[in-house]
Amino acid sequence: QKPVLLIFSGSDWCAPCIRFQKTVLSDEQFQLYASDHLILLKADFPQRKKLAKAIEKQNDELAEKYNPKGQFPHIVLLSSDQSVLSTLPYKNQNTEQFISMLSTHFAE
Repeated sequence: QKPVLLIFSGSDWCAPCIRFQKTVLSDEQFQLYASDHLILLKADFPQRKKLAKAIEKQNDELAEKYNPKGQFPHIVLLSSDQSVLSTLPYKNQNTEQFISMLSTHFAE
């Protein structure tokens, strides 16, 4: 019953999204932290590459519910029952800073 970290991304056009992917999501330290504490769910909205229709539909439904303003990157922490716990800002934090901000939402 882990919370879900839902990440709305434009993987091939949104510079902050690409930076978040490279700086935080791809980092081994974050991946270890996430595997213990979270379920990661990425809703990608690329402009140059095509997604499967089923994935596109799923992403659109997630966006309708959790990102109606269409912001990128948009990072939402959901409880296991899919209610919003928090919307997390990405302001070019490094991995440690992002984990630190994220961990304030967990009672250890």
